[in-house]
Amino acid sequence: MTQGAEYFRQTIIETCNPDDLEKYRNSQRIIQRAIRAHIESSPFGKTDATSGLGFALQQFAELPCSVQDKLDPNNPMIKAAMLIGAVSLRAWVYKSNINGRLNQSYEDVWSQTRLQSLAAKCDEVLFEVVPETHGSFVEINLENMRERHKELKKAGATEHIVATGLNAVGKTTALNEFSKFLVSCDINAKVVKMPRPDGPFSRVILPALAGELKIRKDALQIAFLADAIDFDPEPDSLIVFDRNPLPSEAFVYGPEEIARTVMSAQEIRKQIFQTFILDQHPMSCALKVAERSTAPRIFEDDVEKMTEQLLRFARLTELPGMHWINNDIPRADTSKLVPPERIAVERFIGSVFFSGVLQRYLLKQGIFTNYSKASEFLYAKAIPYMN
Repeated sequence: MTQGAEYFRQTIIETCNPDDLEKYRNSQRIIQRAIRAHIESSPFGKTDATSGLGFALQQFAELPCSVQDKLDPNNPMIKAAMLIGAVSLRAWVYKSNINGRLNQSYEDVWSQTRLQSLAAKCDEVLFEVVPETHGSFVEINLENMRERHKELKKAGATEHIVATGLNAVGKTTALNEFSKFLVSCDINAKVVKMPRPDGPFSRVILPALAGELKIRKDALQIAFLADAIDFDPEPDSLIVFDRNPLPSEAFVYGPEEIARTVMSAQEIRKQIFQTFILDQHPMSCALKVAERSTAPRIFEDDVEKMTEQLLRFARLTELPGMHWINNDIPRADTSKLVPPERIAVERFIGSVFFSGVLQRYLLKQGIFTNYSKASEFLYAKAIPYMN
C-alpha cells in the first residue's frame, strides 16, 4: 500500500466515530460550496474529462478566506471530507493536468502548497489500481484495457449496467427507483442480483457469506466469478446487475493475490459493463448495517474492513466504464435536507444518463435514430425522480 493509500485509509478511520459523523457531514456541506458546479440540484450538469479533483480544488481555492479558515486541512473531518469529495467527483485527472491547473489557478502560495499536498495523496490512491506483471502467466495493462473498451464500444457491443458499493449504501433503493424509471421509458430491462441466489454455486456462496461455511477467500471469489460467467445474457438485451464480480466486486472483496486473475477474467465477456459505484462514509454504512435485524455478513462486520473496501473501490475509478457517485455531499440547495438514499437515486439516474448507455440502447433498438432526441426523451422522463 502506498503512502497516499495508507493516508486515505487512516484519515477515514479517524472519522469512524458515530459522534463525529455529523461533523463530517457538516464539513461536506461546507465543501460542497467549493464543488457545487459539479453537484447541482439536477445531476445533469456538465461533466467531462477535466472535471473532478482539479476543478474541485480550483473552486475551493477561490472561496473567501473566512471559509478556507474553517476548512483546516489538519482537521481529520476536513481531510476525510476533502479526500472522499475529491474521489467522488470522478477524480481520474492525470497528476500532470492537476498540477497544471493548480499552477495556473493559484496566486496564494500557501493555498497552492496545502492543496497540492492533498491532491498528491489523492493521486496516489487513485493511481494504485491495476497490478501489472510481464511474466509468462498473465499480463494486465491499463492502457490495453482502455483500448479494448473503446474498440468494444465502437463495434456496438452490448452494454450492461452494474450498481455496486459498500453494503447499506442505498443501492437497493436506487435500483428500485431506477427500475420504475426504466418502465416509464418503456425500456424492457432485467434486474439480476449477483451472486444469484438460485445459481448453481449458491450452495457454496450463500453459507460462506453468512459465515457458516469455512472457505478460502480466493476460492470464494473464484466461485463469485464462476457464477457471473455462468450467467449468459441474451444478445442485445439490457441487464441491470445488482453487483457483479467481473468488473469490480472480486477485486474489492478478494485478496490482493487474486487481483490479476480477476482483471483478466473480464476478457471472457465481449460486452461492456458500465459500473456505477455508490459511495458513502463507511461509518454511515456500518450504522445502517447494525440497525438491520439480520446478522452482518462477512464483508460488513467491521468498519475498518469496509474502509479498505472503499479504498479499493476508489482505485477502480481508473478503469474504463467506472463511475463514482457520492451520497454524502448534499445538494447545492442546502436549505432542503435530503436523505442520502434520495441523493443516491437522483445521482444514480443522472450518472446513467451521462454515461449514454440508455441512449445507445434506444438507438440499437431502433426506437430513436438520433442520439440527441433519445437524450431529450430520457431527460424528460427523469425529471420526476430529481425532486
